[in-house]
Amino acid sequence: ETPIEQIALPAVSIQQKIALQPSIGNNWIEGQILFIDKFDNVIVNITHQQFEEAAGNRPFEINIPNSLGIYKISKNYADVPKGEVLAMFNAAGYLELAVNNGKMAALFGLRSFSSQKNTLGNIQANALFYQAIRIFFLN
Repeated sequence: ETPIEQIALPAVSIQQKIALQPSIGNNWIEGQILFIDKFDNVIVNITHQQFEEAAGNRPFEINIPNSLGIYKISKNYADVPKGEVLAMFNAAGYLELAVNNGKMAALFGLRSFSSQKNTLGNIQANALFYQAIRIFFLN
């Protein structure tokens, strides 16, 4: 048998990747837009369980840039009239923002993460930018 050191060099350092998690305060939770689906619905990294734990039984406002807030969680798209915004938890358990029979992301200028490259001297720096959605808990 060949010792592993003769086949490959041992790893000197390990870079641990941490899944993007929402930030939670006493009266708010903030998630990031992870994905925009083919219907222009916006998927946020806040799970139903995280939302319930943070909210308790308090009323809330989902703060949408360029829009009025959302104050209730819908069960499906038909819970609101056509053209109205809604929030619901999708089959995977994540917060989904949508417009009934419309395009949420396009209407409100929402986007998922983007990669930007900046040149700092001779160093190329990559940074990921996520657009945030904040939910405020009232009372």
